[in-house]
Amino acid sequence: FLPCVAADGGGLGITVYEGPTTCANNDADPNEPLTRVVNDYVVGVHFTVTIDESSKAGERGAKIESSLDRGIAPSFPVGQGKVIPGLDQGLVGLCKGSKAHIVIPPHLAYGDSGVPNSKVPGGVTLRYDVEILDIKKPSPNDFALIDQNNDGRLSKEEAKAYFDSKGQMIDLEALFKEEDKDRSGYVDWEEFSGPKGDGPPDIVVQEQRRKMQEEQAAQARAAAAQQQAQQPQVQAQEAQQQVADVFQQMDGDGDGKISKEELAAAFVAMGSEMTAEFWGESDVDGDGFVDFGEFVGDAGGKKRDEL
Repeated sequence: FLPCVAADGGGLGITVYEGPTTCANNDADPNEPLTRVVNDYVVGVHFTVTIDESSKAGERGAKIESSLDRGIAPSFPVGQGKVIPGLDQGLVGLCKGSKAHIVIPPHLAYGDSGVPNSKVPGGVTLRYDVEILDIKKPSPNDFALIDQNNDGRLSKEEAKAYFDSKGQMIDLEALFKEEDKDRSGYVDWEEFSGPKGDGPPDIVVQEQRRKMQEEQAAQARAAAAQQQAQQPQVQAQEAQQQVADVFQQMDGDGDGKISKEELAAAFVAMGSEMTAEFWGESDVDGDGFVDFGEFVGDAGGKKRDEL
């Protein structure tokens, strides 16, 4: 789902067009399946969100996003601000197995600002087509109860306050020795072994994303540095290949060595004339040929410069 903004009133339009329209949860029987969406319960829902035909802004009927395109139905606790206010409110009371349209006015969606760099302009009225797939009671979350400042980690002071409120005596030093795996002085969400809900708190998710982005950036910098370090080697290999290409062009009969006649012909082709001194410097071992080793050596380098 797209990010959330604050709610400030009603104005929703909710139409159930398929499936049950009335349902109730039997709270007296914990084993009976849940059938009605209520606040704080976790709902699994498929959705498609478009710009409603009544909208005064945006392209009417344009699709914004759909869980059906991804093939994954998201789950989230209703009424806790995980989605836009209009959707939080519109899901309450719907029955498991039902399909509904929820028309959400701007003040319960993204207000006058909209969502920058997206298909959602300011003042847009949205339409959510939803299918209620599953409803579950929220998992116990002692972590959230202890984490009074909502920073995504538990301090000894917070733990003491929590257990004091329960009237429970606890050895904090022993508890933290067991729970604080990285010895940071805090117990974070991953370390906490007690009940901690259906997923990490938003601040933990944001921190995870930040770390992932930092790791990706570090990997990109390392790849760029490696590429830069390899450039001299690549350039040297390219230069060697150019020399080999020149040698092959001069070696007219392809025998792996350049005769005096072949080298002279190369000079003529370039509008010049080979001197006896140049030949002598090129044919280092005096066997009447210039092999590749001689060609790329000092004499060969001098020869190539002159060529």
